[in-house]
Amino acid sequence: MKYLTVVRHAEAEPFGWNGSDFERNLTKKGINDAERTVRKALHSVSVPQILAASPAHRALQTARIFASAFRISPDAVLTDMLIYTGSASDLLQVIAHWDDALESAVLVGHNPAVAELVMRLYPQFAGAFPTCAACSLAFRAERWRELVETPPVLRFQSP
Repeated sequence: MKYLTVVRHAEAEPFGWNGSDFERNLTKKGINDAERTVRKALHSVSVPQILAASPAHRALQTARIFASAFRISPDAVLTDMLIYTGSASDLLQVIAHWDDALESAVLVGHNPAVAELVMRLYPQFAGAFPTCAACSLAFRAERWRELVETPPVLRFQSP
């Protein structure tokens, strides 16, 4: 089995507020939303063996909030620039390269790529994917690259 939780970063400062898009930090509301979402997820989501995020400040901050709630060192969050710049297809390539011995993962990224990723993996998904949305799916797959070929079971969705 493979368990994948896809998270869109929480609410961030407006573009141009404090530097570049990459440097945008979470707002107080964003921090509170991330903490609330991960508290809900703790009841349904397996502790991730890999927590991967965009290196953009807002995504990394969101990922570190998730890491802390799962009692994982914030320094254990892996970053990949493709999660910041890439499309849903690029995110699938990032996932496909994860160690198949790992069963549970959280990926924190940006729209539209994360919403498109969820729709590609779980076509029944018809909702919006606002800031700090999370969708956790379980797949009967042995390899991460098999996710697109394996119908998932929805484990958790927020909001």
